[in-house]
Amino acid sequence: MIDKIMEGLYISDAASVISGRGKQQIKELNITHILTTSGMPIPKPSKMSNVQYKFVFMMDTVSQDILGANLLEIAIGFIDNAIKSGGRIIVHCEVGVSRSVAVVAGYLMKKFEWNPSKAILYIQKSRPIACPNSSFVRQLSIFRELGYKADPESLSHSAHYRHFCGDTGNIPHMQVQTPKDKDQDEHRTLGPHSRAALFGDSRHKRYKCRRCRTDIFYDIHILKHSLGGSMDDERNDSDELQDTQVCGFDYLITPMKWMTCEEYQGKILCSKCGEKLGQYIWGGRECQGEDGKFCGRHVTPWVHIQKSKVDECVMNQLAARLAHLPVIVPPGKTEEMEETERIVMQ
Repeated sequence: MIDKIMEGLYISDAASVISGRGKQQIKELNITHILTTSGMPIPKPSKMSNVQYKFVFMMDTVSQDILGANLLEIAIGFIDNAIKSGGRIIVHCEVGVSRSVAVVAGYLMKKFEWNPSKAILYIQKSRPIACPNSSFVRQLSIFRELGYKADPESLSHSAHYRHFCGDTGNIPHMQVQTPKDKDQDEHRTLGPHSRAALFGDSRHKRYKCRRCRTDIFYDIHILKHSLGGSMDDERNDSDELQDTQVCGFDYLITPMKWMTCEEYQGKILCSKCGEKLGQYIWGGRECQGEDGKFCGRHVTPWVHIQKSKVDECVMNQLAARLAHLPVIVPPGKTEEMEETERIVMQ
């Protein structure tokens, strides 16, 4: 369904921009631009010749960073240019509930200097199912705090953005901290995820194809959800997810570049030896949980790797650095020791 949010701006699901009926509606609405915020772009055969398309890779997960790498600003810029040029634009994701709503909310916030709640409520008047995940709402709050900007310079001065990255396992997309920033950060209270990122075990884990021993993914790519909860369950700093609540069904991970996932669903094969490792379904599926702990939650997208097909290996700090993973500095390490490590790594 395509819903009009304001003059020249619409939100829809993926089916409405690729189906025959949807394309007819696009013609009737005189749509000139389509922005896709999803895990995969619209296939070329499904594109319309008189429409300008833009694809921004976004996953509907709590670990998706929409501020870093200018994702949100690129999306907002495309919307703004389309409307200012007299065009009409549809912003869509898979269902038109979370990712597309977060992007449109960001555009409305910047245009009218609104807060996230006001922007989302405005969208819900036209599209009642609109409900961006809690991580997107948190990032929209940071976006507002920074004066509706998300460039590296602005992000480098945001302790809230650094804490978000620490809580979600992301590598911050920003400039190097100044001594003043570090001093201010020491006086702020960190959430439990940030504390774990700063003071926990510094070793990362890699997962190899059991047949050919090729690295398949790392621990930061694993997506967890709670039993009886969804991938984007909202958890505040005082309500950290306990181990007994985490669904232990195999490995559900973010889509990787080495995967061939051009269809709606299919097998995941090792890029080197061709061994079947699991399956993917962009529309998601119900998680069955592990033995004795039924889950029953719908996970989208479904990117599943069987535990029996991979081996888990612990990485040292050097291997983690070479793999560009966030390296955790244990407490008590002096600046002189850190400088020595940097020289050794060069």
